[in-house]
Order: sequence, then structure tokens, then C-alpha cells
Amino acid sequence: MDLANQGDSILIFSGVRGDTRRYRTMHPYQQMGVANLRRQLSHLTHPQLKTQFENADIVILHRVPMNSQVEKLLACLHARGGLAIYDADDLIFDLDAFDWIDSPDFQDPIRVKLYKEDMLRYRHTLEACDAAMVSTDFLAQQVRKLHKPVWIHRNAFSYEMLFYSEQARMNRQIHPGKVIIGYASGTPTHQKDFNLVRGALENLFTRYPQADLCLLGSIKMEADWEQFKNKFSAHIQMRPRVPWRQLPVEMARWDINLAPLIMDNPFTQSKSEIKYMEAALVQVPTIASPTDAFQFAIRPGENGFLAANESEWLDNLEAMMHEDVRKQVGRLALEHVLANYNPEIRANQLVEVLNEMCRSGQTQSLVEKILIPTYDSVEGEEINPSKKSLWIKANEEDHPTLIELGIYNLRYRSLWTLIQQVWIFFRRLVAPIFPYRHPSKITRT
Repeated sequence: MDLANQGDSILIFSGVRGDTRRYRTMHPYQQMGVANLRRQLSHLTHPQLKTQFENADIVILHRVPMNSQVEKLLACLHARGGLAIYDADDLIFDLDAFDWIDSPDFQDPIRVKLYKEDMLRYRHTLEACDAAMVSTDFLAQQVRKLHKPVWIHRNAFSYEMLFYSEQARMNRQIHPGKVIIGYASGTPTHQKDFNLVRGALENLFTRYPQADLCLLGSIKMEADWEQFKNKFSAHIQMRPRVPWRQLPVEMARWDINLAPLIMDNPFTQSKSEIKYMEAALVQVPTIASPTDAFQFAIRPGENGFLAANESEWLDNLEAMMHEDVRKQVGRLALEHVLANYNPEIRANQLVEVLNEMCRSGQTQSLVEKILIPTYDSVEGEEINPSKKSLWIKANEEDHPTLIELGIYNLRYRSLWTLIQQVWIFFRRLVAPIFPYRHPSKITRT
């Protein structure tokens, strides 16, 4: 990773780990590389973060909670006329949204307390920045309510994702006589979302004995789902969550991808269309709820399907029980994603967004200095997945470790915060999931 001291550069860093960090910092960092922009990639806990700030004129802060260090760094950036951009791909800066997160993890009151505290800190960072960059139209609307300038830069795939997806697509296994319907859950917060398709699946399994359901990840079934599972046990496969590099292999086993989301939930409405994009990269067609993001990506009946109720879920599932329909929709989905979500196209879009931000703020002089791409448009050209010089090194994802995070929080939060975080960690080891409240029993405030 190029972290050399250099002026007139863009610093992009995150305050969290995981896939959200990868999509919102590592992928844009790669896009900046495509555009030949001078850039730095870091994390809130990096020991040289202060030096990196000093050598940057534009700083993008992804899910960075406010603390004394961040406050001082932003003050120094603003003192020399730099631009601070807050980045988010979830509604984690609005405390009111907490009551819509249906996670069994929040049966732990300590976890609830810390999560709410982080949401307030994210909000303070957003308010301290000059502008915001988000992944969906819905999130942009929420930021505008705070009277903060906001631009949309959608999630996109990386060269690494394209490479692993291409390999999985070429080596995919055929399951004669079976139609495998898949659902991937990255977190245990989607029980209520997945309930949207239960009735349709019950009808489908009764009418189409060749249909199977594959549940990938940490989805936890409630009591009535356990009854469903027992009734249709011959049709249901449970597979553990896998690292993202192995996800294309798992998804390539499917014939249909499901992406249900509760429509009247602002937290799920803020989600981007990555479930559609990831499936499309292995040429698997998607049926999704008609959230703003999925409506943006999917042309119903062409590159995917949208389902707003049980009847539409069943109709679309039945339509894709026909192999020719699945192949046609999957092919168009792949073509659409390759044409619109690739690093070259998104590099152009990111440059445009950054230029607009500079022109609207106090840093217009930066536009000509660092935000002009030095490559020609590649529209229409075949994407080359082997551009390994732009790949993010795998070990970048290994840091910070939990110990590094703990040391940082001890320094910039408090010993009590660290003790609570350690409690949460060991509690998960002993009892990964608390007894889950049915969503109908969750009190909205």
C-alpha cells in the first residue's frame, strides 16, 4: 500500500472492519488508482494517520466515530483549507433508525448501549465534515434532512471480485433435475426480511419438487421457520458463511438469488444493490424487493425481477423455474453489471463526484491540481480482470486486529468502553445468539 508522504492527495479511511469497509474504502481506492489519482488508504487505528492527514487535501471518512483524535485532525485539515467527506452505506448516523434493526444481538443491553453511542459519534463526524458521500438515493435523502451537501457514489465490484467471479462462473457445477434457490445473509439481522418469501416458497415446494433452498450465512430461523424447515427438510440446505473470495463459488451453485427486504423499514431501505451485483457476476438472476436501490439496478423481466408481495414472489419464482428464462435474465444481469459497475466506469464517476464537491466548497483550486484522470475512456472495451497491480493486498484486510482496536479504544475512548467491548466479544463466543424476539414484539419509539 502506497502510504508515502505526498502532498495534494486523497486520503480514504474507515473506522470499522469487514465488507462495508472493503466496498466503501478499498474499492474506491482502487478506482482512484485506475484514474491515476494520488491517494492513500488507511484505517482509523493506523499509527501514521496524523501524517497521512497532513499530506492530504481531501479526506474521506467512512464510518468513523468522533473522538478527540478525529476532532483535532479535522480541525487541522480545515485550517489549511482541506475538504472532509463523510461516507456511509447504512443508516448508522440516525439514532431513530436503531429501533428498526431487527438483530438478536441487541438482546444484550451492553451491546445496545455501545451501538447507540457509536451512532451518535457517527452523527457528530458527519456534522463536522463538509459534505457526505453515500451509496443510495435513500441515504442521500436522509443526509439532506440534516442540511448537509451530499453526493451518491454507488457500491461497485473490484478487479478481485471480477476475477473470482469469472473463475466460479467458468467452473460452476450443474445440478441436473434441480433448481437451487439461494439466499446469502452476511449478518443475523434479516429474519424479518426473509419471512417475506416463506409463503411463496411453501407453495413453490408443493408445486415444484425439483426446487431446493440454500441458506448461506448467519440467518437464524424462528420457531415457525423451524416448522417450515422440518416440513420441507428435503428441500433445504444450510451452509456456513464464507470469506468473500469464496462467495462467488457458493453463489455459482445457485440458479436463482433472493434479495428480500422489508419495504417500510428505513434501515433496510438504505441498503445498496450489492446482492444483485454479486449474483449477476456469476450470471445468477435475482428476485428482489422493490427498494429504491433495487429499482435503480433492476429492469423487471429483463435483468431481474421485483416482488412487492407474496403473490409476486411466487409468480416470479415460477417464471424462473424455466431454464430458458433463468439463462436469459442471468445473461442480461451479467452484461448490465459489467457495463455499469466496473472499476473504469466507477472511476470516472468518482472523479466527477469529487470535482463537484471541490467546486461547491472552498477547495476549487484542487480540481485542476489533482482530480483530472490521466486515462482514456474505456467504454465498450472488455474489462481486464488481471490488473493485479491495482489489487488490494489480502493482508490489508487483516488489520486492524481486535487487539489493535482494543488498544486504540483504550487510548481514545475509555477503559470502561474497552471492558464492555471485551464482554461483548466473549459473550458471543459463549452464546452467539440470544433468544430472539419476534419482530412484532419489538417496540418502536
